[in-house]
Amino acid sequence: MRMTALEEYNFNRRKKSKYGAVRTYSELCGRTFASKAECIRGEELALLEKGGVINDLRYQIPFVLCKSPKITITIDFAYLEKGSRVFEDTKGVLTRDSRTKLAWLKEKYGIDTLLIRK
Repeated sequence: MRMTALEEYNFNRRKKSKYGAVRTYSELCGRTFASKAECIRGEELALLEKGGVINDLRYQIPFVLCKSPKITITIDFAYLEKGSRVFEDTKGVLTRDSRTKLAWLKEKYGIDTLLIRK
């Protein structure tokens, strides 16, 4: 499908991501993901859910780590596999900030996050 002149203009004006991530739309999931890698993993999980391997797939789950100042982390995916909840986060670049927040999430909520690396 060809873009209109206005769509092409707006597409070219978008601010570049710090680490080069490209927002990607998935027809299968009906949503836009923050990166190509996250989109691919989201589609894989959607197919696994349709096949009955996993259940209750959720996207972009927010957690509050601290109320004041407000510090949050958003985990990309959560689903049920064999009766247990699995949390996944897709990372192209694992920064010190993201490692700190993941450790904080484990300490505060006891949540182990499975990292999917690009």
